[in-house]
Amino acid sequence: MRNPKKETPNEYFAFYDKDNVYGALFFQFPKVLLYGEKYRKLSATAKLSYMVLKDRLEYSLRNNWVDSEGHVYFIFTNEELMDLFNCSKGKAIKVKTELESLGLLFQKQMVFNPDTGKNEPNRLYLSQLDVKATDVYLRGQYGKETAQSLATSGSSKSGLNLEKELSSLDTFKDTEKPDFSSSNYSPAQRQKQNEDLIKNAPEYLVEQGQGAEIPLEADTIRLLSLWVNTPKQMHDYIGIIFNAKKRAQENIQRQTGKPVTIILDDEEELQHAITDALRRAFNSLRKKYNKHEKVDSIDNYL
Repeated sequence: MRNPKKETPNEYFAFYDKDNVYGALFFQFPKVLLYGEKYRKLSATAKLSYMVLKDRLEYSLRNNWVDSEGHVYFIFTNEELMDLFNCSKGKAIKVKTELESLGLLFQKQMVFNPDTGKNEPNRLYLSQLDVKATDVYLRGQYGKETAQSLATSGSSKSGLNLEKELSSLDTFKDTEKPDFSSSNYSPAQRQKQNEDLIKNAPEYLVEQGQGAEIPLEADTIRLLSLWVNTPKQMHDYIGIIFNAKKRAQENIQRQTGKPVTIILDDEEELQHAITDALRRAFNSLRKKYNKHEKVDSIDNYL
């Protein structure tokens, strides 16, 4: 069950007010969303959603959607977001949750309106982007071009020091080629490395939003991470999923006489079904092992 929405945001939430909206309206993509350290892990869809929601501020002013404190709000339902990005309701909610988690979106639940006889839709508030002097852009290989600060104010001395540090990257010489083979690490180090890789697999194996390295939902990888002990096991289990996909395509082709390709990126319901099937399989395997029943091949069983 989701936690109820807070009635008020924290004291650092930077509302757009009626006096500062017009001067800030634009549909250009703010570079801090792409380069800023704070927003790096936002999915591409969440970043684009921020821009779409920001564009709604002008519409809000035309409709006088300004609360008693002068904060501009807007109404953007999950259905509108689903229609805009042609996505499921789950993904629309996930996008809003992403923005809320970084303090970019605040949703205020409204009460029943006796005049209309309906529950009023949530009021959505957008926060201004948090731009710091440390949000610099490294362009070109190894950041050879000048580091540019996003902030309009700040210490020029700090900027010079930062630029000096960045320029030192050009003169760095690699004196020893790294060797990442397991034999170069102690058993304790390897265990920590494995734990880190497995724990964070949902982040680096499945990029949130678009451009996924592996076309599986993060929940699938998160589930696998609870049942494997090494990155190799993770890789092997993912391989089982794609071998099953290949066999399914071959079976369909034999039945229909037509070649078929299952595109997992476009099949959210199928991805959910894969996660559920894995969960049932792991549950069944645990029961079998607890009863000391023989399992000839875990790979074939999965």
